Amino acid sequence: MTAADVVGDWTSDCGSTLTVAPDRTFTVRDFPVDYALVSGSVKRLAAGHGTWYLFAGVEGVAPQTFDLEIGEEFYSLDYVREGNATDLRTDLGDPDDNRWCEFSRRPRG
Repeated sequence: MTAADVVGDWTSDCGSTLTVAPDRTFTVRDFPVDYALVSGSVKRLAAGHGTWYLFAGVEGVAPQTFDLEIGEEFYSLDYVREGNATDLRTDLGDPDDNRWCEFSRRPRG
């Protein structure tokens, strides 16, 4: 993945929006950061801006990720291939539970 693959406006299936700029900054609204397993709902949503990074991954250890830093907090999103497009996905709660928030890039208008 390259910067060109992530720059743009993204929306998620959980109501979040993410705007990724070429200067390695981003703005996010309603990003899910705390998930209640018992109720199945998001307990805390982050909003703000920060710096983004492309983590190259380590072969055989960790996959490549798209990483967001909001103040003192750090979040990693996985790349997911959907046909010819690539989406970004963040886990909600335990990754083994297969619950996530998936971001798709909006077409430029």
